[in-house]
Amino acid sequence: MNPTANQGFANLSLYSVVCVALSLLFNASGSAQESQKAAQPNTREASKVYPLDGSIDKNGAVWIVDRNKPGVWLFQDSRLKLEVQGSNKFRQPLNAVRCLAISPSGEMAIGDPATREVYRKDSSGQWKGTLNATVGIPVDLAFLQDGTLLIADLERRVLWKQSTPGTNPEILANVNPRGVFVDHADRIWVISQDEQQLVQVSKEGKVDAIVSKCVFEFPHQVVVNTQDQIWVTDGYRKGVWSWKLGEEPKLIVSGEPLQNPVGLFLVDDQPVIVDPHAQTVFKLTDGKVVQWFSIENK
Repeated sequence: MNPTANQGFANLSLYSVVCVALSLLFNASGSAQESQKAAQPNTREASKVYPLDGSIDKNGAVWIVDRNKPGVWLFQDSRLKLEVQGSNKFRQPLNAVRCLAISPSGEMAIGDPATREVYRKDSSGQWKGTLNATVGIPVDLAFLQDGTLLIADLERRVLWKQSTPGTNPEILANVNPRGVFVDHADRIWVISQDEQQLVQVSKEGKVDAIVSKCVFEFPHQVVVNTQDQIWVTDGYRKGVWSWKLGEEPKLIVSGEPLQNPVGLFLVDDQPVIVDPHAQTVFKLTDGKVVQWFSIENK
């Protein structure tokens, strides 16, 4: 095992290991009943589309990143089209888009793990990498109100900040992030893979735990609305958790039509869910999941 891998294992907390072990046991509990099915080949068809994340711009248009297409879909006036086309060649620009964020001024940033880059449009309208491959795996993005970009790095296990395009990003906090969100009050929320699964990070890098124990099974992203209602997507539970500060997280929806909820963003102060396995974008209203629009697998 290489030194980097050894260091990664050393950084894992005992509690995180226990959480992972319990999750594996939970998933394995039905293996005996499914042993005959396991012997059969996997019949899940490879998908040509795999939407993972989304955001809404100041004009009300919805943008959805698609890992497999690859590219970014635009949903506007009830019509869907692939507005940004990524390269189909490995490690070429926008080959494996994973996340996006839109700044208060309307600028879009797109994270691409294949090239270890975040792309933004230059003055000529071309998508250009802005990090010089400084980060590892950009898994989620968010903008502060002053335009500073936050980058959740799955590989380096840190939250970066980049003040302007092209400048070297700086490490803001060592929080092993999977998801990052900036709310209406410019507060930074981070989904972590550590024991403290949800934390707030100050602009100076101070970390405060919001969920300090292993509650979620596989959390992806978090959003918080103007009423300080919190939502977290959970892939293993095929559902969404919700609560307010001072309360305990509750799994408010789970199962069909959700298959693997990942992306999460707000529209009209309410959560919208991006599900890559369902290939669908859902709205969550009054505790009910309703299909908004789907992306055809073609």
